[in-house]
Amino acid sequence: MNRNAVISLGLARGFNAFLPVYDDGIDFILHSEAEGLLRKVQLKSRWTIDHKYTGRDIWIAFPIQAEWYLMPHDTMLELARRFGITDTGSWRDRGIYSKPRPSKELIAACAPWQFGPGRCCRGRDGTVRN
Repeated sequence: MNRNAVISLGLARGFNAFLPVYDDGIDFILHSEAEGLLRKVQLKSRWTIDHKYTGRDIWIAFPIQAEWYLMPHDTMLELARRFGITDTGSWRDRGIYSKPRPSKELIAACAPWQFGPGRCCRGRDGTVRN
């Protein structure tokens, strides 16, 4: 159900969706030929970082309250460092961390990555593409 919700948001934004035959950390791909954007998407039920996604240009789709976000994993990792998340035992010992209830500060830091009708989606170079 969540995959369909995010894909529907992507379609409304002008993306096409593709499902990989083999899941190696990518649940689906969003592509906008007109904008030259490609998003390798891993769907999560909450804000999540994982070592296995680092350096792979994977975008994490996750909800906070009623809003969906589509954010580069490595940008999330930068936020995790800034907010002290990478100092937790979960991250140090298992290489994974999820936040079921992000702080107001973390939500505010994720705000530019809200993904939905009329919301922006940043390009690979970090520029906002409507």
